[in-house]
Amino acid sequence: MDTIELEREVFDAIISRMEFLHNIVSALFEKMRDRHLSEWLTTEQTCEYLHISERKLRSMKEQGKIGFSHLGRLSQFKGEEILNLLSVGTKGA
Repeated sequence: MDTIELEREVFDAIISRMEFLHNIVSALFEKMRDRHLSEWLTTEQTCEYLHISERKLRSMKEQGKIGFSHLGRLSQFKGEEILNLLSVGTKGA
């Protein structure tokens, strides 16, 4: 096993940045959790939450990996299912 030495200043800066990132992720999670999960999301909203392109979302629809409903020509995605996909994705990481 290798040992790495850091100056206290550098270590404190790393910890500070980690805390900052943790706060951002926590705030984003709360924002997502506070949404009404039964509401339907647009293609753009779904791509934003999943951090994927519209093409990737289209592929997921075609492969049956994500449920959707049509409202006229527009696809709608259930917020609860998107949250479940995010949960599965973070557990697998």
